[in-house]
Amino acid sequence: MFDTKKALFGLLALIMVFGSTMPSYAADKKAAEDNKKKSTSTKSDTAAKSQAPITIEGDELSFSDSTGQVFAKGNVLVTQNDVKLTSDLLNGNTKESIVWTDHEATITQPGVNLVGSGGLRFNYKDNTGNLKLATGKVGKQLVTGHNIEMVSANEIIINGGTMTMCPAKVPDYHVSASKIEIWPDDKLIAYGAKFWIKDKVIFSLPKYQKSLKKDAKSDMPRVGYSSDDGFYIKQYLEYPIVGNVAAFTDIALYSKAGFKPTYGVVNRERKYSLSVTHGEMEDDDDNWVKKEPEFKFEYYPHRLGNLPISYTFSAIYGKWTDDYKTSWHQDYNLYFSGDPIKLNDTMKLYLGTGFQKVLESYDDSARNVFRYDATLTKQFSSRLNTWVGYHYIKNHTGLFSYNNVDLGREFDAGFSYKIDRLNTISFNQSYDLDNHRVYDQDYTWYRDLHCWQSSLTYRAKREEFVWKVTVTRW
Repeated sequence: MFDTKKALFGLLALIMVFGSTMPSYAADKKAAEDNKKKSTSTKSDTAAKSQAPITIEGDELSFSDSTGQVFAKGNVLVTQNDVKLTSDLLNGNTKESIVWTDHEATITQPGVNLVGSGGLRFNYKDNTGNLKLATGKVGKQLVTGHNIEMVSANEIIINGGTMTMCPAKVPDYHVSASKIEIWPDDKLIAYGAKFWIKDKVIFSLPKYQKSLKKDAKSDMPRVGYSSDDGFYIKQYLEYPIVGNVAAFTDIALYSKAGFKPTYGVVNRERKYSLSVTHGEMEDDDDNWVKKEPEFKFEYYPHRLGNLPISYTFSAIYGKWTDDYKTSWHQDYNLYFSGDPIKLNDTMKLYLGTGFQKVLESYDDSARNVFRYDATLTKQFSSRLNTWVGYHYIKNHTGLFSYNNVDLGREFDAGFSYKIDRLNTISFNQSYDLDNHRVYDQDYTWYRDLHCWQSSLTYRAKREEFVWKVTVTRW
C-alpha cells in the first residue's frame, strides 16, 4: 500500500536538502577548488555543516513548493548533522532556512541541551537562533534564561539568566546576571553578576569572568582549617579586560597567618597561557613564598604526534622571597605522560617522565632535575580502590622549600573505600626509600554535602589536621 506520510516526508527532506544547498553551489565549488591547495579551516567546516541536509519528521507534515512554507505537528524532530530540534508543533521556510514555534521546544548539539518553554526560532543555515524562557545545560553549567541566543556554534548569550553546577531544585549556590556570554569549553563573562548561596546574595560584581577549561578554579568561597594557618576563607575572582586577557585575584584570610591575597593578569589562548602573579602563596606542605612578581608561560597538554603520549611545558621567571632569602627564580619544566595502560578490567598502569631546569640568582645555582613516575591502580569493587606508586627524582633538593619535592626516591601506597552514598575514607602512606623510613601517613574522611565536598585529613607523622570545604566538581 502507498504510504502518503512517508512520501511526504521523503519529498520534504528532498526539498530541504536542495533548498539549503543549491543557492550556495558556486561558493561550494570554489571552496572545493581552494581545498585542493590548502587544508580546510574551521570556518569552512562550519559552512559545510550548515549546508548539510536537514530532515523534518512528524505525525502530520505539509509544505508549499512555491513559498517554501513548512508545517509539522506531533512528535516533530528536525535533524541536521549533530543538531536536533524537537517540539509538538513547528513552522518553517526552506527558502529562508528557518524554523520556529511558540510551543515548547528542545535543541541539542554537542555540549548543549536547552529547552525553551516559550518557543524557539532557529536558522539552520547559520546555526543561530533563540529560545524563550529557557533552561538546560551548556557544558557543565546548568543555566536558565528569559531569552537564550545561539550566536554561533561556539557562542551562546543568556539574557536575564542564572548558572550553576549544582543540580538541586534550589541550588546550594548559583550566579545570576543580566547577561551571560558563554564560549563552551573556553570561558564565560557575566554582566551585573550576583553570587548566591541558597537564597542569599553574598556579593555582586558589575562584570565577572570564569574559565571553563579543565581544572579551572571555583568561583565560590572555599573554607577550611589547618594546624599551621588556622581557619581560612578564600575567594577567586576574574575580571575581563580585553579579548582573552583578564585580571584576577585570590583573596585569602587566615586566623593565624593573616591576610594573604594574590593578584595578577592572565592571557589564556587556545594552546597556552601567559600570566603575571604577585603575592604570597602556600603549597600543600604549608611552605610559603612571596612572588613579587612571577611571570609564567604554560603550554597546555598536547599529544606527541600519533603516540599514546601527552606532554606539557611551563616556564617561570620571578622574584621569590621567604623568611631568609630573596632570589630571582627560573624554572623550566617539560613532562611526558603516557595514556593509562589497561592491564585488565580492574588494573591500570600510569607512567610519566620529565626534565626540569632550575636557576637561582641567590647562590648562582643551577639544577638539572630528572624524574620518573609509575603508579598502578586496582579497583576491587565500586567501593574499594587501591594504588601503589614509585617516584624517582634526581637532584630534588632546592633553594626554596616551596613546591619542592621532599623525597628523591619514594614509594607510596593507599586505598579508598566508599562506605555509603555520602561517606568515603582513604589512607595513603609515603615511604622514603633512601632513608628506609615512613615519611607520611595521611588518613582522610570525605563527606558529600550534595553540591559541596568536605574533607578532613589527619597527617599522622606531622600531627596535623587539615579540613577543607569546596564546591563539588561534577
